[in-house]
Amino acid sequence: MQQTEKIIQSLQSIAKWGKVGSIFLYISGGLAILIGLWIGFWLVLPAALGVFLIMMGVHVQKSVRAAEQLIQGPDTSYEELLEQYAKMIKIQTLFSISSIVTVILSFIAIILIFILGGLAFLQEFPNDVQQYEDHYEEELGDFY
Repeated sequence: MQQTEKIIQSLQSIAKWGKVGSIFLYISGGLAILIGLWIGFWLVLPAALGVFLIMMGVHVQKSVRAAEQLIQGPDTSYEELLEQYAKMIKIQTLFSISSIVTVILSFIAIILIFILGGLAFLQEFPNDVQQYEDHYEEELGDFY
């Protein structure tokens, strides 16, 4: 395949922005894993999402290498670049599905917390105030 000026510019853009993007994918994935596992077991789902981010970063980095090879050697194949891009798209789709599931589960958890908290607040309080009033008078004495 003959490389036109537009193809070379696109490959250079993939190489440049892919490096930056993969670094941020590694950082955000690592932070998601650390925060998810640090806070507790409940946040294992965000930690799992961090794994997806790191995997995407790996495939972006491989795409960068393939783009750099294509810039240096125009006679090389585009197969590696397209293969890594296809893998990244698959992982990004799984990441999106997992993110939606995580948001839905978090929303359900928040609703349950409000419902259970409301039920706990509305529990019956002791109505036998006389029992407590007599006890306090004995204990504190007569202040008047």
